[in-house]
Amino acid sequence: MLRRTSLALFSLTLSACSTTQQGNTRQVMERVDKRFLTREQCQPTRTASLAHDQVSGLDGLPRSLRDRLLAELPLEAVGSTKSAQCQEAAARLLEDRLRGLCWMEARVMLQGEASSPAAQPRLNVQLGAPYQVDTIIWVTLDRNATVSPDRVIETARSALPKDKACTVRTLEDIRASVSKLGTFHQVLVEPGPPNTENKTVPVVVNINEKAPATPKAQEPIPDKK
Repeated sequence: MLRRTSLALFSLTLSACSTTQQGNTRQVMERVDKRFLTREQCQPTRTASLAHDQVSGLDGLPRSLRDRLLAELPLEAVGSTKSAQCQEAAARLLEDRLRGLCWMEARVMLQGEASSPAAQPRLNVQLGAPYQVDTIIWVTLDRNATVSPDRVIETARSALPKDKACTVRTLEDIRASVSKLGTFHQVLVEPGPPNTENKTVPVVVNINEKAPATPKAQEPIPDKK
């Protein structure tokens, strides 16, 4: 099990209440990174952002999106024998990030072998076939939510493009529309488990209306004299 401190190495810094453009994309990738770290055995000592010329297959994406996808990837592990494992982890993490942003068939391959423990990997990306948003939209709400799931679903569907393409822009547009239904602590929109036969994927809308309660600090018990 990785230590909690390892999570900070991969976190894409964000504010949970952020309403800036592409805020949903940052939140999705942060969640993907945390899920990834729960199952990986690599304990990195160094992370870095890969340069665009080190990764092929992403040339058609906006530069800002490529920057986020290639940020804070694991490059070096504890002990030289684990360096290759961490570089393979960089490829798998990038793959997970792409799938979390609607490239459901993305494949990322490590090209060649590292010439030294500190060498940065070169990756080849195949994005795969595009998917459409399924008619199913899943909604998760707080226990005492003030907004109804039906209203969220209706709003999410109204934000879909005519071709129902599952894209980063689609997820962002759904988030922007749903966020107007109330004053929420967080709205996160991400793809669910894909249907590989029909090339469709459900959309999951997660809404937290209130910030998690912080535990109250216990007052010190006065010494009895």
